[in-house]
Amino acid sequence: MRFAIVEEKKCEPKKCDNLCLRLCPRNKLKEECIKIEKHAMVDESLCVGCGICSNRCPFEAIKIVNTPEKVGTMVYRYGENKFALYNLPIPESGRITGIIGRNGIGKSTAMNILFGNIKIDIENLPTIMKLYLQKKRTISFKPQVLENLTFKDLSKEAIKKFGIKEKAHYSGGELQKLNIAKCLSKEADLYILDEPTSYLDVFERHRVAKIIREFLKDKEVIIVEHDLAILDYLSDHINILFGSPGAYGVVSSKYSTLRGINSYLQGYLPVENVQTRKLPIKFDTSATEELGETKMVGFSSLEKKLGEFSLKVEAGEIRQGEILGVLGPNAIGKTTLMEMIAGKISPDKGEVEKSRISYKPQYLFADYDGNVEEIVPKDMEFKERIGYPLHLDGLYKKKVKELSGGELQSLAIALCLSKEADIYLLDEPSAFLDIESRLRLVTLLRQLIKDKQACAMVIDHDLHLAVQISNRILLFDGEPGKSGHAAIEPTAIAMNKFLKELDITFRRDPENNRFKVNKEGSQLDQEQKAKGKYLVFK
Repeated sequence: MRFAIVEEKKCEPKKCDNLCLRLCPRNKLKEECIKIEKHAMVDESLCVGCGICSNRCPFEAIKIVNTPEKVGTMVYRYGENKFALYNLPIPESGRITGIIGRNGIGKSTAMNILFGNIKIDIENLPTIMKLYLQKKRTISFKPQVLENLTFKDLSKEAIKKFGIKEKAHYSGGELQKLNIAKCLSKEADLYILDEPTSYLDVFERHRVAKIIREFLKDKEVIIVEHDLAILDYLSDHINILFGSPGAYGVVSSKYSTLRGINSYLQGYLPVENVQTRKLPIKFDTSATEELGETKMVGFSSLEKKLGEFSLKVEAGEIRQGEILGVLGPNAIGKTTLMEMIAGKISPDKGEVEKSRISYKPQYLFADYDGNVEEIVPKDMEFKERIGYPLHLDGLYKKKVKELSGGELQSLAIALCLSKEADIYLLDEPSAFLDIESRLRLVTLLRQLIKDKQACAMVIDHDLHLAVQISNRILLFDGEPGKSGHAAIEPTAIAMNKFLKELDITFRRDPENNRFKVNKEGSQLDQEQKAKGKYLVFK
C-alpha cells in the first residue's frame, strides 16, 4: 500500500504556484492525482509513487511512503493524506505490556483508542481485537500531557506511597507523581501509563517503577516508556511500533521483553519478517578503557551556597576524548556545578580553568520566530555529521516555535555540538527524546568527542544512557534541597554504588553489548547482589 501524507501547515500553494499539481505525471495525463484546495490533496489510488511531488516541494509538505505488503489491519486514520495506525496492543491480566517505538509512530494514538478518547469502527477488526474492545472494562489512564491535580483526586494509600505533600505549586516531577498517583488511585481493569518517568530523577524513576509493579500486579497494564532501563525493569512483554513517523505506524506481535528490545535494536522483527532499520544498533564496550593523558578542563575543590543549599565538589579534571557522566537525584547541585563550569555563575571557593565551552542548558525556550534552517550551520559537514544522525533534515522548514519537545531538544543538541569547543556541556539531553534518538545520541557524541579531540560532561536521568556513554562518572550524594557533595570516580565503581542504592543489578547483553536490568529476584539478580557486583561490565 502507498500513503501520501500532506502537512497542511507547511503547504503554501500560492507561494509555489501549485508546483506539485503541475509536475505530477498523472495530472499531465489529465488525471486528477493531485488537486489544490486550501492545500494539496493526493489521490492515493492514482499515485504511482514517483516521488516527484515530495522531492520538488519547496516546503517539504508532501511525503510519499510505501508500506510493507502485509502490515496488519488498519485500525484508525486521522483523515485523507494523514497518519494511519495498524493493529492494537492487547494487554493481559497480571502482566505489564511495554510499548517501544519512535516519536510520531502512533503510541499515544493506540493508547487513546484503548481508553476511548478516539472512537473507531470495530466491525472489520480481527477477532481477538474485536473481542477485547467489545468487553466492558473500566480504564484508568495517565496521559502523556500532565494534568494539574489536587489531593482530592488521590487515594490515601497513593498519597502515602508516593510521599506527596499538598502545596500550592508543583514541579514537573511532583506533577508527574500526582498524575501517576491519580491513575493508580482508581479501581480499574486496565491501567495505561503514557511516559510515566519523564521529569523524574533516576532515584524517583526506579522508586515509582517499583510502586507501579506493586500496585498493579494483578491488573492489565500498558506502559509507554522511553527509558530503556525502566522499560526493561517494568515490562513482562513488549509490543514494538514500527513504520514511518508522521505517516503510519504498525503495532507488532507480542515479544518477550528481552527479544522485543533486542529485535528493536537489531532493526529486524522476526515474526513480521520486517526490516525496520538498515543497520543494527550495537554498543561500544570501550568506555572504561584507559583515558588519555591530555587534560582539557580542570577545577579545584569548589564550594557554592545558594540560599539554604550548599554544594561541595572535590577537585578534578576532564581529559581529551572523555565523556564525564553526572549522576544524582534532583536538587542535589548537578546543574549548579555545570553552570559554574560554563561560567554562568561563580563558585564561592575554588576556581574552574578557562576553556572554550559549548553549553546546552536543562530548560529550552523556543524564542526564535523563524525556521530551523535559518539558525543551523549551512555547511555539508554539519548536515552529514550532526544534522542527519539527529534527524534534523525533516525540521529545516519548520518554525522553531512550532517544534515539539523532542524536536526542540534535538535542535539544541545539534547547535551545541556544532560549535568549536574544548568541552561540551549537555544538561539532560535525553529529555523528550524517544529511545532510538537516545541511542543515536550515544553513538554521535562518542564519535564527535573523539574526532574533535574535545571532552564532554553529560547530566542525565536515563541510567541506560549514562552507563553506555560515560568514561567516568561524577557521582553526587547528600540531601536534596539542603546539601550536595560530588567526586569523580571510575564508571564501574560509581555505578556499583549507585545501583546498590537503587537495589537493582545490570549486566551486559551478549547480543548487542547493551546494559540490561536483571528482573528483581531473578537468579542473576540474587547472584550479583550476593557478590556485591551490581554492575557487570564484561
